[in-house]
Amino acid sequence: MFDPETIANARLRRFFDYWDAKRAGRPMPARANIDPLEFSWALGDVSLIDVLPEGDFRWRLDGSNSAAFFGTEMQGRRLSEYPHPQFIEPMRAILMRPVETGEPVFITRVYAKDARRWNYDSLLLPLGEDGAHVDMLVQMLDIGRPHATK
Repeated sequence: MFDPETIANARLRRFFDYWDAKRAGRPMPARANIDPLEFSWALGDVSLIDVLPEGDFRWRLDGSNSAAFFGTEMQGRRLSEYPHPQFIEPMRAILMRPVETGEPVFITRVYAKDARRWNYDSLLLPLGEDGAHVDMLVQMLDIGRPHATK
């Protein structure tokens, strides 16, 4: 069972609290309940991801900070089209967790590129038109400052 107290990141906790309020006692809110104007402070860090059949996903919106950070724009593209094939299955496993459980997923990761490393936090929140079955994910990333690798 997901415990919101595990979200140590203040920005992601604020976003979780927004999502939590929007679900209004249901397991999850619908996409129609989420209004980007209400979280304008996070827009560059938020992505909307459609859940497709057979374990695939399509980015309806890829936050500009996320696209710049990872060096690839996923908006309108499927996970199966991700330009770094070695990451497709690990990403699919993470994206499937909220789909299968109907619960949020908070993770902390390290991203390394060239001689720098970044710590980043990610929050995946399920959305469902019927309030019970996940048909979309909303993801927020909070990217830390880079530091030199040793």
